[in-house]
Amino acid sequence: MLKRNDPCHCGSGRKYKKCCMNNADQQPAVVSDELSQLETEMLYNAFTRYQKELTNWVQSYHHVYPDVEESVTETLSSMLLVWLIFHKPIDEEESTIFDVFIESKVKKLKRPKTIEIVQTWKGTRPAVLEVEQVEELVCTSIDLLSGDRYTHNIPKDHQETVQVGSTIIGFPAQSENHYAFIGPVISNIPEKTDKMKETIASFNHAQTNTAHYIKKWPQLLSALLAEDNHEAITVDQFNWDNDLQKETAECLLKGLRDDQQPPEIEILALQKWQAFATGQQPTIRKPEVFAAAIEYALQEFAPVSATQKALATKYGVSTSTISSRSNEILTALKDTAS
Repeated sequence: MLKRNDPCHCGSGRKYKKCCMNNADQQPAVVSDELSQLETEMLYNAFTRYQKELTNWVQSYHHVYPDVEESVTETLSSMLLVWLIFHKPIDEEESTIFDVFIESKVKKLKRPKTIEIVQTWKGTRPAVLEVEQVEELVCTSIDLLSGDRYTHNIPKDHQETVQVGSTIIGFPAQSENHYAFIGPVISNIPEKTDKMKETIASFNHAQTNTAHYIKKWPQLLSALLAEDNHEAITVDQFNWDNDLQKETAECLLKGLRDDQQPPEIEILALQKWQAFATGQQPTIRKPEVFAAAIEYALQEFAPVSATQKALATKYGVSTSTISSRSNEILTALKDTAS
């Protein structure tokens, strides 16, 4: 129990007797209200002051968007905007939109607790949470990307979906008593959790560091939202100029399936190989070389990751060959896109 001369629980920095002691029953959750207001101001500031930059950045990721309903595409774009606010540098000092906002705003804040909490928002990262426990409107969840555990609120309008075993995709940030979410949230029923885990595992079987998931968030989010409605892809669905191009495609498809990559990754990989093969007409002496190079180059376009060393072992080729051929492929594909 607070004593008269203790710091007030509202975070004002004043003594309890000179702050909330006489109206404790009526005292609103001032810190939570201030944090909510700061979130609103931050998002509004970003969407107005940096509208052109944010629009161009989001559009630059449209090539990774899955073939889904328009409402899902809108949600994906909204979640990318939050990611950009916290992680996209906007100047030579590597400052983010959040950094610029909070630097000017924190000087105007009076409540020490609010200042302390909002400063922890820096670098707020995306999370894919699996709910482990639910108690009233608060959950305990584990982040499938980092392994961290969070105690957080159940996002508004998601009470029916969120239960033990559900997944929640969003940006958890510290609030007054536990974590809350900044920006949009996606929740899924428990029956979809295994698919989410498979997608995350296939996204990056070589590395599992959080920094990589943050960097590749647009691709990962796209894979998580993609509908699992693709029929099994075959190389015969594509037109090949010669047998060696087709043989390379078969080698590539087998390599992707050995790693249990999802159908949308298979399709994209074959599309990239066809675009390069038909456009450049490379001399193919060993199909495994170009299959490995395409898979390595695919990291620039899709939620996959593999080291040259791992691919060299997998396809029986050298790392130097993968390096030179993948650079050749990326240069050609970028020239075609431009």
